[in-house]
Amino acid sequence: KLGDLTRQKPIEKSIILMGKTGENHYFKPNTLNFTTGKLYKLKILNKSDSKHYFSSNQFSKAIYTRKVQVLKNDQKISEIKGNISEIEVFPQNTVEWWFVPIKTGIFNDLMCLVKDKISNKVHADMGMIGTIIID
Repeated sequence: KLGDLTRQKPIEKSIILMGKTGENHYFKPNTLNFTTGKLYKLKILNKSDSKHYFSSNQFSKAIYTRKVQVLKNDQKISEIKGNISEIEVFPQNTVEWWFVPIKTGIFNDLMCLVKDKISNKVHADMGMIGTIIID
């Protein structure tokens, strides 16, 4: 429908949750760029050996979430709708976050607050931090 920003063809972007328990954890890439008024499908892929959070309160307040899709073997098994501020992804799984940015800003609060089982440090303290830019 004309004027319905949630019905655009989505721009696909990916972020990979990386790391090894006891060694390091990080986002790849650790900076994401989006433009207001565009529909995005952000694929959050966990390629590590532990669960991770994709968490940014500032970012979640600057977007309209259309849905979050949970995939298993590339098949959609669930959709979540409503306000989302944090997504937890388990090892070797993928989640798709469909959203439209509605506010510009530079958000430096992307982080994972899961505690590493070996080092007892929070993943953010081991390098799992990032920046989201909306223009």
